[in-house]
Amino acid sequence: MNLTHDGAIYLRLSKDDGRDRKESESILSQRILLRQYAASHGIRIVSEFADDGISGMQWNRPAFQEMLRAAEHGWIHTVLVKDLSRLSRDYIRIGELLEYWFPAHGIRLIAVSDGVDTGEDAITNEFSPVRALMNDWYTRDISRKVRAAISARQEAGFCTLATVPYGYRRDGKSLTPIPQEAEVVKRIFRLYTAGNSFSAIASKLTDDRIPAPRKSEKGWSDATVRRILMNPVYAGSLMLHTTEKIGYKCSKTRRRTPEEAIRFDVPAVITRQEFDNAQRIRHRREHKKQPKHWLSGQVFCGECGCRMTVCGTPDRRLICTGRRNGNGCRNPSMQICTLETGILSELRRCHLPVSPAALPYLVESVRMTEHTAEIHLRCRAPEQTADAACPPAEEPPFITEPEKEKTGFSEKNHVSSCHFQGNML
Repeated sequence: MNLTHDGAIYLRLSKDDGRDRKESESILSQRILLRQYAASHGIRIVSEFADDGISGMQWNRPAFQEMLRAAEHGWIHTVLVKDLSRLSRDYIRIGELLEYWFPAHGIRLIAVSDGVDTGEDAITNEFSPVRALMNDWYTRDISRKVRAAISARQEAGFCTLATVPYGYRRDGKSLTPIPQEAEVVKRIFRLYTAGNSFSAIASKLTDDRIPAPRKSEKGWSDATVRRILMNPVYAGSLMLHTTEKIGYKCSKTRRRTPEEAIRFDVPAVITRQEFDNAQRIRHRREHKKQPKHWLSGQVFCGECGCRMTVCGTPDRRLICTGRRNGNGCRNPSMQICTLETGILSELRRCHLPVSPAALPYLVESVRMTEHTAEIHLRCRAPEQTADAACPPAEEPPFITEPEKEKTGFSEKNHVSSCHFQGNML
């Protein structure tokens, strides 16, 4: 193989070993080792890719994927790593790279410390599968030991939460309430049991300039208020190990049963009766929620492009999520019934006789501003003729299958879309 091929070095470390530096010491030592090897073997390094602080079990590492894309485009022909575990600790992934992906793209792999060089017929290359398997076993062993250590600390009475709940701070093995934040928690429960909604409580706290949890720049939100109201820690019961990963290679988790979880007693901020009362009110309100509207997820803001969400009862409205999150959009909210009436009027004006029941099947999406709405349909509008009849004054019946061909709503027109605009809203 031609040793003058352009090459790239790939660097990776799972955890930083130097928090006061821009990059870890291990990344720096890997760079020096690989560049020295390239210089002594006549390989010109044109690119460098580094994933600092990312596990080798993760496949979608940013720099790693960027390196694969560069190889696909033919920009690099040689990849240098310190050892095979830098590429991946999953022996299945390593086998796929070594046996299929790299040969298919003409990539020469050099793992300096392992003595692997796919451009040479060396005996050390034959041990690559064994090394990959050992790297995988190492990850499995570390995962098992970490889980055992965490479980032992939990059973010994240590709070192992990565993030302390709002209103508490760590105090040795346990948690201690923060007086100022504890008063905010009590106020949230009082306001909720008095009939206020999540969003109303969030607005009150924001208006009173009360700092949000973790000093969020967006302030209080209805989701934050809901999480506090649902957390039993404020009644003195902290539940640990409520979820667990399915496997050390899989990022999916499963929820453990209450019997499997570990109960941890902490100082209560409210009484158990106050917490249970808030849960009864929440269940009663959530069970009264209206079913999902057909326009939910189909309407977009014509000003900023964000999705418009359906909220409010009983008069349901569409609100721009961008404006709700403070992006500066000034597009006002609108009642859903007003938008539906405008859509029906516009479709009938364009000689599309439809009933309200047919709208979910015809309307693909809507872009809405304060005075206009652009309607995208799932079908092509029927051809207009000189003697086209005006739409009937009364509400037309639902379009049946035999009528689709006459009105233009056939499957062959499904790929097209119609755009209607008018100052109708």
